[in-house]
Amino acid sequence: MSSSSLSPAGRMSGSDGDSAADTHRREKRRLSNRESARRSRLRKQQHLDELVQEVARLQAENARVAARAADIGSQYARVEQENTVLRARAAELGDRLRSVNEVLRVVEEFSGVAMDIQEEMPADDPLLRPWQLPYPAAAMPIGGAHMLQY
Repeated sequence: MSSSSLSPAGRMSGSDGDSAADTHRREKRRLSNRESARRSRLRKQQHLDELVQEVARLQAENARVAARAADIGSQYARVEQENTVLRARAAELGDRLRSVNEVLRVVEEFSGVAMDIQEEMPADDPLLRPWQLPYPAAAMPIGGAHMLQY
């Protein structure tokens, strides 16, 4: 029952009762507000704890991704170095093939024996096109998912 619902005469006659009731209501509201503020602080603290855990999880994940990227980068550098060596080796072998072919031509010319001299490696040699599979992809054996890991 609020003080506004009482008649003016009723307020005058029970002013001590109203004052005690008002004080009780104010105290009750103050306690309710304190409890509400305490619950709000607890919720905020829980949210902050969750955010701190999320930050730690994301930092750990970021470190794992960075380590994986560094690993892939070093693997790429190693493969690139191997490719450079293989290209140099292919050029060297091409030069040797040309030299051997020249020797064979000289031998053929002076001996009169016909020789099968291959001027260059055949264009359909799959070793010259490492980016293409030498057989259809449909014929490739399919392994488990564990085979896809590095």
